[in-house]
Amino acid sequence: MKTMRKVWRYIAKYKKLLFITLSAMIVVQGLGLVAPLIVKSILDDYLVGIERPWYETTEVNQEVEYQGRYFTQEEASGDGISIVIYQGKYYFIDEIAQRGNKSISGSTLTVISQEGLTYQYQIEQMTSDEIFAFYQPSMRPLSILLLLLTLRFFLQILFTYIQRISTSMINVNIVRDARKDAVASLQRMPMTYFETEPAGKIANRIITDVGGMMNLFSTIMNLLVNATLAVIFAYIGMFYLDSTLALLTFLVFPLVYVWLRFFMKKLNKIAVKVNEQNSMITANLNEIINGIGILQIFNFRNQTEDKFNELSNDFMKEKIKENLLHLSIGWNMIRLLGALVTSVIVLYFGQGYLNIAGFVVSAGIIYAYNDYLSRLIEPVGTLFREIGNLQHAVVRTERIFKIIDGDQEDGSFEIIERFKGDITFDNIWFSYNPGTPVLKGVDLDIKKGTMVGLVGHTGSGKSSLVSLLMRFYDLKPTDMGRILVDGNEITNYSKRTYRTHVGIILQDPVLLKGTIADNVRFGRNDVTDAEVEHILRDIGGSKLLDKLENGVSQMITRGGGNLSVGEKQIISFARAVVHDPVILVMDEATANIDTETETMIQTALEKVKQGRTMIVIAHRLSTIKNADKIVVLENGFKVEEGRHRDLLAKNGVYANIYRSQIKTTSE
Repeated sequence: MKTMRKVWRYIAKYKKLLFITLSAMIVVQGLGLVAPLIVKSILDDYLVGIERPWYETTEVNQEVEYQGRYFTQEEASGDGISIVIYQGKYYFIDEIAQRGNKSISGSTLTVISQEGLTYQYQIEQMTSDEIFAFYQPSMRPLSILLLLLTLRFFLQILFTYIQRISTSMINVNIVRDARKDAVASLQRMPMTYFETEPAGKIANRIITDVGGMMNLFSTIMNLLVNATLAVIFAYIGMFYLDSTLALLTFLVFPLVYVWLRFFMKKLNKIAVKVNEQNSMITANLNEIINGIGILQIFNFRNQTEDKFNELSNDFMKEKIKENLLHLSIGWNMIRLLGALVTSVIVLYFGQGYLNIAGFVVSAGIIYAYNDYLSRLIEPVGTLFREIGNLQHAVVRTERIFKIIDGDQEDGSFEIIERFKGDITFDNIWFSYNPGTPVLKGVDLDIKKGTMVGLVGHTGSGKSSLVSLLMRFYDLKPTDMGRILVDGNEITNYSKRTYRTHVGIILQDPVLLKGTIADNVRFGRNDVTDAEVEHILRDIGGSKLLDKLENGVSQMITRGGGNLSVGEKQIISFARAVVHDPVILVMDEATANIDTETETMIQTALEKVKQGRTMIVIAHRLSTIKNADKIVVLENGFKVEEGRHRDLLAKNGVYANIYRSQIKTTSE
């Protein structure tokens, strides 16, 4: 199984624990083989063994005394007697009685032998002391067998515990390792993956689906290893007791195989749908939680509930189908099969007892064979009961490996000489979907140390141009053009190497739960709190620090919810300074802020841009009035390029955008 080979990569790290698990399983199954044989010996050799012939002897040491006569079960020259158990009572017969169907009338025992002959014997009911005397020679070996049976019980508990604890240790370790690899892989996956997969669905794969690996390992151990051992040891015991019946049981396996194939085919289709519906519920719930404010403001409660209920109902329907499948042709039917096979065993032994000359069946044989039979049927029942978990585990495991083994960006890293900052976009044609380009023949030269503004209406291609520069996307074979930094194509470097000299400040800064200093450092552990504070004050963050009781040690909530938009932007500016990129992109950083905050950010911008090549995507044109160059994009084309005053004088697209903003502001 391809999926299991993938999981083995993680299991193989814990071969010592796996060896302990397998060893414990073998011991447990071996103890299971011994137990019925011990019980059989207790029943046949000692408890019911009292019915074997007794012989009178003159030896008195350690023999049984009865009415002044001494008896032993070892063959002797003396006369033989029998003790018969009938309906819980013990009877003495002063001769060796034939075996067969028994009945008692008064003091006469009637026996019908296997050949159909009738025998009658005079009997005498025995007292409890007399019965105990005949059992006395068996007490020592019987005590030893009972002690062995008790020891076997405690050993089975011990080794079952060892097996389960070692299995659990393997499980938790492989889940931890898989989650670590999934998160590491997630950070190296191309942006196209995140465009097609909802965030909630991705989270569900890493949090929930990774548990499929644990279930897969546990189920495989139970179904393949434990069940196989159970079958092997059960057959050892069955062949030891009666090889003919053991061979007959093999006739059931083709039926079980065909049955199982049909069952799995039906179940696999349902399992895929169940897991997909479960992921969709998680994704929808994630959308509800993240957008709860909007949902409440616009009274979108009913529509939200209807959509969630629809997904829940779809999940419920598929889950009901799965349960019905289990109840109709799954493990429930196996229980019926087991009952039928048990009936056949009873019939087999019963017919053999009545009709086959010389064949004697005892209570111990019936008990032992039925015990082995149940051990044989139990793995089949487990197979049908657990096959659903196995199918779900396989589906979930395959989903998590779509992340772990998904397309990865080049994660190699090497130290290269710091960029100077010259950027060239050479005839860039780029499309997200083939045939619909969003950038159309864009040529642009940006000199090192300069500030360039990108302007254009929504959908003009500004963010796409920057995304190519940041290498969130790379030009595909169907695209055209080159992007060069200092005359070298950026694709000549691994993304990790390239991005050490490139930074970005987003419109909505990403802040993680932690202190302000932690969010500014963001991986640069060599930067002290004092240096963080100095950088913040240098770019205009004194007002922020002065109002906080703990300064740079102030805790930030998830997403920076306890900070204003401007304060979050100041932190993102400080982060850019700490990482000191040669090329810095500012994406709509002043789009949704007030005039006072914009002034603060303008001050920060003047500090941050020193010695760097800056590209600023701006809706507020006041942010880029002093830029060295402004580039105007429209419908993927570069339509204008120049300084602020030159573009106003040109009276084109830029001038119209600027005048509309001035008019809106004045109103």
